[in-house]
Amino acid sequence: MSWPLLARILVWIVAIAVVVLLACIIIIDEAFKPGTPLSRWQQRRETARITTVLERPQVLDGIPFPARTEIVWEDPSHRHVAAARLPLPAEILGVRATTLRRVSEGAWIVSLAEAREIDGWACVEGEVELTATGRLWDCELSGTPSWRGWTLPERTGVRPRPDIHQVWLTLPFASPLDMPLASPVVGKLPWIVALNEDGSPFGARYAREAPYRVGGQEISGDVRWEYDPATYGMGRERPPVAVSGFVQAGGTRQPVVLPWPGSATARREESR
Repeated sequence: MSWPLLARILVWIVAIAVVVLLACIIIIDEAFKPGTPLSRWQQRRETARITTVLERPQVLDGIPFPARTEIVWEDPSHRHVAAARLPLPAEILGVRATTLRRVSEGAWIVSLAEAREIDGWACVEGEVELTATGRLWDCELSGTPSWRGWTLPERTGVRPRPDIHQVWLTLPFASPLDMPLASPVVGKLPWIVALNEDGSPFGARYAREAPYRVGGQEISGDVRWEYDPATYGMGRERPPVAVSGFVQAGGTRQPVVLPWPGSATARREESR
């Protein structure tokens, strides 16, 4: 057999092998696409490797789980719990829960079996976020709650932050005409507002289409209020001395600090 003929035969063999390999790749890829029988089988196999049903009560990651709880682990090593489904509502992290899942180190989203009060806040039935010690980190409030003289709208989300002496609120609103927190300081339509422990506003985030207005300036995005330390403890109506945020100027976003209208700082600015 001559070398040219042998070379042509080898080229054909390689071409056929490449075609067969590509066909196999396409077939395997199609077979394991989401929704196909093979992909569902693979998914069930992977789920089984990281899922355990407890035969007896156990304490895992510092949390006591009852028997017949379905545990989903972070990985096949079964070292840390990623999620859990309880057979019946049971006491977990200080509340009656049906499921929980880890969202970060030391934080869990827990499904409440019923509405209940947590750390003084009335949370609706459903998902709440708790710390590993059972302290409230985030929940939706039930009814029309109030706090430190603030009347809050329905479906307000609360995030207590005792470590920094603040309470963060996420406010629902339906239209720019809503005024969920009527106050000379806050104005209208903040999306998220942080309050100091005495109830005075600390900061807020405003939508671009509904900027915060003070001293003839329009501030959008994040706003923060500064206070005279001598007035600390006067609550929601105590006036600030300055407000900081961002303004749009010449197509760019620039930070500003403005004296609060009527404050001693503003009067000094006006007298210059």
